[in-house]
Amino acid sequence: MTQPPDPAAVRRGCSALFPSTDPAAAEIVPLAGDASTRTYYRVRPAAGSPAPSIVVMRYLDEVPPGEELPFLNVHRYLRLSGVPVPAALRHDPEAKLLFLEDAGDTTLEDAVRVHGTGGCLPLYEQCVELLVRIQADATRSLDGSAIPARLAFDVRKFAEEIDFFFEHAVREFGGIPLSDGEERSIENLFLPFLERVVSLPRVLAHRDYHSRNVMVLGTARAAGHRNLRVLDFQDARMGNVFYDLASLLRDSYVTLAGEEVDHLGYAWRHAASRELLRAAGDPGAFGALLDAAALQRNVKAIGTFGNQAHNRGKRHYLRFIPPTVAHLRGNFGRNPETRSLAAKLLPLLEALASKAREESPS
Repeated sequence: MTQPPDPAAVRRGCSALFPSTDPAAAEIVPLAGDASTRTYYRVRPAAGSPAPSIVVMRYLDEVPPGEELPFLNVHRYLRLSGVPVPAALRHDPEAKLLFLEDAGDTTLEDAVRVHGTGGCLPLYEQCVELLVRIQADATRSLDGSAIPARLAFDVRKFAEEIDFFFEHAVREFGGIPLSDGEERSIENLFLPFLERVVSLPRVLAHRDYHSRNVMVLGTARAAGHRNLRVLDFQDARMGNVFYDLASLLRDSYVTLAGEEVDHLGYAWRHAASRELLRAAGDPGAFGALLDAAALQRNVKAIGTFGNQAHNRGKRHYLRFIPPTVAHLRGNFGRNPETRSLAAKLLPLLEALASKAREESPS
C-alpha cells in the first residue's frame, strides 16, 4: 500500500505554485482513490486565499533515467488533441508527486445517480464525441516519444487478463476449484473472440474509459467539452475502436438501457471519421464486435474486483460483480456463437455473483 505524501513536499509545491499564499495554512484532505496504487489528496488554501484548491497525486511508478512518467506522456498527446484533461501544474519526481487541476467531486457515475441515465444521455453523447477525438486526433498526434505507441492490446495481453480473472476472481475470491485443463478449455473458447477484435486496425485506447473516470464540472455542454475532465489515462495503449466504447457502454458501475446503448453506438458512428469507420470493420457486425470487446473487458473487470476484495481488502468492489455478470449474461443471450463458451463460463460467473451478493458490505 502507498504511504501518504510528505506534507513538507506538498507545501513546497503549493508555495512554488502560489507564492503569495501561506502553504502552512493549507489543508490536505485524502480523496477516495481508484483500484490502483496511486493516492490522491485535495489541498485547500486558507480561507480567503485567492489560490484555487488543487489535487495532488502520489504515485509509485519507478521511472528509469531519461524516461517520462506515463501520466505526463499520455497527458501531452491528449491535451494537444483537445481532450479535456486536468491541467498538470507541477511535477516533483523526487517526492513522486503530481500537482493537478482540481476537477471536483462529481463523476459521471455520480451524475447518473442524481439525474438517471436518461437525464445524463447528453453527457454520454459528449463522452462518445471525446472518445472519437482520442481515437482519431490523439492517435494521429503520437510520435516516437509516445509510450502508448509501444504497447498494444494483442491476443497475449487479452489472454493475460483472462488468466488474471481465473486467478483472482475464480480461485482466490470464489474459492472455486478449477483444474488447469478446465481453465485452458475455457480460454480456448475465448480465443476466436479475442482474435476477432485484435485483427482490427489499432487506435489509441484510453483503457479505462468509464463513468468513474469522467468528471462532470457542469451538465451543460461547453466549448471544447470543458464541462468534462477525462481521468486515469496513464495506462493508454493501442487497441481496437470497440474497447473503450465497450468500457463506457457496458460499464460495471452504470447500466445503460438497451436503447441507450444503441443510441450511443449510433452517435459514435455518426461522429467517427471515415478512417475510424474503416477501423470498425463490417458495419453489419458493429453490435457483435462491440459485444466481443465487452466480453473480454467485463471478464477482466470481474478479475479486478475479485483481486481488490480478496487481496487488498476493498470489499466494496464486490457489489459491482453482479451487474457485470448481468452484462455478460445479456451478451451471451444476444450472440448464439458464444453458446459453447457460455455453457462453461456462465456457471462460474453466476457463482461469483452469488458469493459477491452475500459478502458485499451493505
